[in-house]
Amino acid sequence: MRSPMQRRRFLGTLGLAGAAGALDWPVSEPASGAAARLSATGAAEEELPGGVVLSAVSSVVWMDPALAVDTETERVCRQVFETLVGVDRETGATVPLLATDWETSRDGLRYTFTLREDVLFHDGSALTAEVVVANFQRWGRMNEILGSDAPARTTLAFESLFGGFFDDPDCLLESVEAPDSTTVRLTLSEPLVFLPEALAMPAFGIASAEVLSESEPDLLAREPRGTGAYRLSSVGADEVVLEAFEDYWDGRPAAERAVVRTLPRSFDRLRELQRGGIDVYDYITAENLRSLVQSGRPILQRDPFSVLYLGFNLDHPIMGDPEVREAAARAVNLTSLVESFFLEGSRPAYQFTPAALGVHSEQAQRYNYNVEEAQELLADAGYDGEPLPFYYPMNATRSYFPRPEAVFASIARDLTAVGFNITPRPVSWDNGYVDALLDDDQRAMHLLGRNGGYRSPHSFFGPLFSHQTPEFNYDSPEVRELIRSARSETEEQSRNDLYRAIADLVAEDLPALPLVHPISGVALGRGVADYPMSPVLHELFKDIVPAD
Repeated sequence: MRSPMQRRRFLGTLGLAGAAGALDWPVSEPASGAAARLSATGAAEEELPGGVVLSAVSSVVWMDPALAVDTETERVCRQVFETLVGVDRETGATVPLLATDWETSRDGLRYTFTLREDVLFHDGSALTAEVVVANFQRWGRMNEILGSDAPARTTLAFESLFGGFFDDPDCLLESVEAPDSTTVRLTLSEPLVFLPEALAMPAFGIASAEVLSESEPDLLAREPRGTGAYRLSSVGADEVVLEAFEDYWDGRPAAERAVVRTLPRSFDRLRELQRGGIDVYDYITAENLRSLVQSGRPILQRDPFSVLYLGFNLDHPIMGDPEVREAAARAVNLTSLVESFFLEGSRPAYQFTPAALGVHSEQAQRYNYNVEEAQELLADAGYDGEPLPFYYPMNATRSYFPRPEAVFASIARDLTAVGFNITPRPVSWDNGYVDALLDDDQRAMHLLGRNGGYRSPHSFFGPLFSHQTPEFNYDSPEVRELIRSARSETEEQSRNDLYRAIADLVAEDLPALPLVHPISGVALGRGVADYPMSPVLHELFKDIVPAD
């Protein structure tokens, strides 16, 4: 039986409801044959026999999966690089991928993975345990690779999962070894109960040893070489072209070529689907749903496994006041926000974790919409109308963020109505939105979100609150200790109680206000019969079923 989080539904049956700049480089050793190129108007210049065209909402940023922090880059990385374990698209369970099986020691401190044999990288080299170990060593030293003068960043996957990098005393990964050519052994200092699930994230995609260069740390991004069903042919600001890997261990995919076209505006994605320019329209917005249903397009739904939030900079002289943050929380009309801009089935978010994870806390502070109380809180805090820079992205659609400009306008209107003086700071996503907000010490508020990478509350709490980051400048030793305790707690009920305690503290401290747990959807064109939907976005193009 399918779990509630993983079931797929047709939206059409539910009724209608009212990073660094992009790169543009050729990949070495391009696939033979003419890859389709797309003109500035978006029209295909030549046919794509056996191919599929998918829409993207932003450009691929950096083809190093360990550094990918946006879902569009991660989506392409999933096709090129494979992880030790995968995700079953029907149940959400962890399944074999590059590892055929794995064992856990009785004390939970040792994981032993057995690798699949006869797997080749795109450069022809073989997958071995030594190569996997080299990848882990690189991930664990990513802070050294980036250097001390690296720009401000969010928490990376290795750092969030293991509690730090190798030079951090809090890092749980003590060693990674290759006892033989097909065996990889991870030894931990404390149990990590969700380790296999987390290793399915695209950040842990295994790359060929040929591109793991000490002297050229960006070689992997420039020449991505994985074991995936597709190899990268070319990547630019407007499209990514993927060619089927002829020596893929699980056979050639049905679609010989996949083109991912960048179409930030929802209307453009709708138009291109209707005219046959794309086969898959991702991140449907509410205003386009009626047209899609009326035209008879198959529409698939991802169950909610993401959160949109309003972030606060606690180092800001005004937002550092908890009364001001509470005033902002009570000023936002979540019900109106959800009903106006999100697909039916989306829900107001009063905590960061979605309902599917089952750790909702009944004791957590809930900030209900109350204009008068918000005004009183601002008065008590002594706020006198000082301008508050508020960052929001333009030209961006995410699973958690269908219409960023409209969502910002609605929230800013609510905040202004109770007395806040908002200074808009719009930044295009592809022009480095996340970098811009992290680099601005004077920022007061911002809009951002997170899609869960695996089925654990740590997938939300860990990246956001396990370390002090420049996003919130939130430092709670108690929250950090609870996160550390929860990741090693083997008894499920006790572990869930720890996550509820984290939810209580985060709601009380209010470094950010969760806004919405959104539904996201995909519409299929005439060229595709089925698409592999996944709440955690583990969507492999090799599983796309082309239309007959």
